[in-house]
Amino acid sequence: MNIPLHVALIAASAAHRKRSFGEFARLGLTEGQPKVLAHLLGEEGLSQKELACRCGVEPATMTVLLRRMGERRLIRKEQVRLPGGKRAFQVYLTPRGREAGQQAMEVIHRLEEESFRGFSREEREQLLSLLERVTGNLGEA
Repeated sequence: MNIPLHVALIAASAAHRKRSFGEFARLGLTEGQPKVLAHLLGEEGLSQKELACRCGVEPATMTVLLRRMGERRLIRKEQVRLPGGKRAFQVYLTPRGREAGQQAMEVIHRLEEESFRGFSREEREQLLSLLERVTGNLGEA
């Protein structure tokens, strides 16, 4: 079977997105929130700007995401002074946010295992390596 790359990528992405967002919605999480939670589980106290960069979204988008997460008491922000008198917010998980993040990570791990069902370890590593190369070739690495 010889299908074009764009068809294969769109089909795989759509299938994964449909399943993951359905699972995240059951947890009460919107599209961008699991990624934010995952980064904060790994390292708390990141600035909004750092989170936006790590999540690959615009700072304005991150502001909206964090506002909604704050309304749900998933995160808390602490204002800090930067050199030159500027102010920024560092973002931390609340206990509720940590629990939501752990649940989101369980979904992520479960879907990853399901996605790679029937793959050998070498095939799994090769696929991820090839996708990284495609991304690099297109200038998005």
